[in-house]
Amino acid sequence: MVLTADATYEGEQLKLLARTVQPVDGVVADAGGSGLRIFIEEDVAIPAVAGLLDRARGEAKLKGRGPVSLCLLSPDLPGEVDVLLGEDFPVNPQIKGALKSLDGVLMVEEV
Repeated sequence: MVLTADATYEGEQLKLLARTVQPVDGVVADAGGSGLRIFIEEDVAIPAVAGLLDRARGEAKLKGRGPVSLCLLSPDLPGEVDVLLGEDFPVNPQIKGALKSLDGVLMVEEV
């Protein structure tokens, strides 16, 4: 929970008056500006990641959008290959957790 409060001194005593109380997930989502870097170690993860991001993009209630890039890790590649998806997607703890749970996704980091 995120609490917004006014603080005043009355005599020698500090008094707090709560103004708003919000779930931390909502505050983080409203902050926006962050993006995700998704580390993929197996090709089978790419369609699953694309499907999840497409479904998330279609949900109008989701706020907090940011850029998403894929970091492809494969012995067939000369090293890490980063692919920026070119548009903003919803970025929140639920999306991040869902991406982490997909087979072939090694890690998801906020950028």
